[in-house]
Amino acid sequence: MEVLIIWLAIIFGFGFLRIFLRKRFGIAEEERAGINVRRFERWNGWVMLAGIIVLFSIFPDSLEVFFSWLLIVFLIVNGVQVFLEWKYLKGSRKYQVSLIYFAITAVAVVLFVSIASWQLG
Repeated sequence: MEVLIIWLAIIFGFGFLRIFLRKRFGIAEEERAGINVRRFERWNGWVMLAGIIVLFSIFPDSLEVFFSWLLIVFLIVNGVQVFLEWKYLKGSRKYQVSLIYFAITAVAVVLFVSIASWQLG
């Protein structure tokens, strides 16, 4: 039960972090100005979902290998998202929000994988 509460707190924490960053950088005003900033988030979500499904079907027995590959896919997909936002949304500050959120999330995922592998091994 404790683990479930911790996971829910982490998920809500990342949700509130994204909301805070969007308000801090004024992304809602950019959306009203006609800059389509959600297109890359949808792309990222679908690619990550497909990656998780493919990795889970390839590595169903080895949880450590699954999370290692998931970390690699996460870093690549989110790095590409930040680059594409920087390249194609020139008038937007969306890439700054994505870069900060990506950096914090990457550190959290690395810590999670490290702690999980330390406890398992």
